[in-house]
Amino acid sequence: MRNYIKQFGLALTLCLLSFQGWAQFETYRLSPQARISLITCSSGSDLYAIFGHSAVRVNDPVNGFDIVFNYGTFDFDEPNFYLKFIRGKLRYKLSIADFNRFVYSYTADNRSVYEQEMNLTEVQRQQYWAFLTTNYLPENRFYLYDFFFDNCATRIRDGVEASFPNQVRFNIGDFDKDMSFRNLIDLYLVPQPWSDFGIDLALGAPIDQEAAPYEYMFLPDYLAQGFAQATLTEGNQTKPLVGKMKVLFEREPIPFTHGLFTPTLVWWLFFAVVLALTVQDLLKRRRSRLFDMGFFFITGLMGVVLLLLWVATDHQATAYNFNLLWALPTHLAVAFFLGRSNLPDWVRKYMAGTAILAILMLVFWPWWPQMLHTAIIPLALALGLRSVYTVWLSRKAPSEIITPHVEQTT
Repeated sequence: MRNYIKQFGLALTLCLLSFQGWAQFETYRLSPQARISLITCSSGSDLYAIFGHSAVRVNDPVNGFDIVFNYGTFDFDEPNFYLKFIRGKLRYKLSIADFNRFVYSYTADNRSVYEQEMNLTEVQRQQYWAFLTTNYLPENRFYLYDFFFDNCATRIRDGVEASFPNQVRFNIGDFDKDMSFRNLIDLYLVPQPWSDFGIDLALGAPIDQEAAPYEYMFLPDYLAQGFAQATLTEGNQTKPLVGKMKVLFEREPIPFTHGLFTPTLVWWLFFAVVLALTVQDLLKRRRSRLFDMGFFFITGLMGVVLLLLWVATDHQATAYNFNLLWALPTHLAVAFFLGRSNLPDWVRKYMAGTAILAILMLVFWPWWPQMLHTAIIPLALALGLRSVYTVWLSRKAPSEIITPHVEQTT
C-alpha cells in the first residue's frame, strides 16, 4: 500500500511541477550555447507508466534555465475530470518543468532516462524553440489526448516536422514487421497479464489494423529509435537529426514475475467449475438458477460497459468490439428470467441463439478482424454450455425435472 501511495505521489508531482508563470518564455531568444534534446523515460511497473514517456529538454546556461516541455500532463481541477477521462474528452496539456526535478521523479521511480541531443544549428534551435513556446501559450497548450495517434510522443514527432517542413526524413523501414497496434502494446504488457486481458477486452477491432512504421512512434521507445535513424536536410546538407543516445540514469533490473493465476488459467478453472456444476445438474435433472442468473447478469453488465465505450465515448480504439459477440448486453435482462423454473418460450430461443453464437465465435476464431484474448475461449465455452443445458432441460417433461422441495408451515 505504501508503494502505491509513493507511485501516485510521484505522478502527481510531475503534474504539479509545471511552471504556470513562465508564459513569458516566448519572449526569450536562445543563446548560441543552448541545446535541445529528446528525453525518453523507460517503462514503469504500473500500468499508467508501462509504455514509457517522451519529453523535450531545452538547456540554456546563458539565460539560466534547464527545462522540460512535457505533453503528458493534465489538470486535476478540470471540471468533471473522471467523466471526461472515461468519455475520451479529457484535455491533456503541454507543461514546463524544471529538468532536474523531472529526472529525479523518474529515478525515484526506478525508470531509466535517456537523452538524444538534436543536431540543430542556432537558427534551427530558435525555430523549434519558437514552435514550443507558441505551443505553450494558454490558447494552444491543451489538446484531446489519443493514446495511439495524439500523445506525448507523437506531439514531439509532429512538432519537429512542423518546425522543419519537408526537411525531416525518418529512415525506419526496419520497423516494418507487420505488427498491429495491439501487437505493439502487447510487447509491454507481458509483465501484467491482467492489464493485458482488460485492454484486450475494452479495445476493439481498430487497433488490430496493421500499423505503418511511421505510426510505431506513438510509443516513446520507437520515437527514440526513429529519431536515431532520422536525418535533417537544409539546402544541400543532410545530417543526423540527433546525436548518440546518452544515458542519464539506468534503472536497476526488475525481476520478471506475474504470479501463477493468469487470466487464461483462472478462466479455464472457472470453466472446469461450470462443467462440474452442469454435470451435477444433469444427474439431478435440475438447473442451478442462481448461478445462471449471476453469470448472465455479470456478463450482460460487462457487455453494456463495452457497448457504451463504443457508442458513448470519443475513444476510437474502443469501437467495433467483437467481444460483444459473447458479452451481449441483452444478457443483463435475460438474467432475471433465468431465475424462474419455467422459462418463457422466447427465453429458450434466446439461449439457443446464445449457444449458436458462442459456437460460431469459436469456430471462426482465427478469422475475426479483432484478435481476441485467449482467456475468452473458456468464458465463451461456459456461456455456450449453460445455454445448451438450459435449452435441453427446458424441453424435458415437467415430471422429469426435479425441483427442490420446500416445506410449508401454517
